[in-house]
Amino acid sequence: MRSWSITQARAHISELFEAALISGPQKIERRDNESVVLLSQADWRRLVTEYPTVADLILDFPADETDLPERVPARAISQDL
Repeated sequence: MRSWSITQARAHISELFEAALISGPQKIERRDNESVVLLSQADWRRLVTEYPTVADLILDFPADETDLPERVPARAISQDL
């Protein structure tokens, strides 16, 4: 992945876009060390469809109700302390 300074990215925006389309993700760095990554829409779509969301992982968790502990009201727990 090629790194660009934000100044370089501004000055060469067309080249930056072209590099993201041809060579893959491009890293843009700022002085405060926070970086962003520019990637093509095709790469983004692949990542979104390839990896599940946290919600998907939780909803697809293979557990039965019997696998979970019995629910106890929060007040009952705090009174026992």
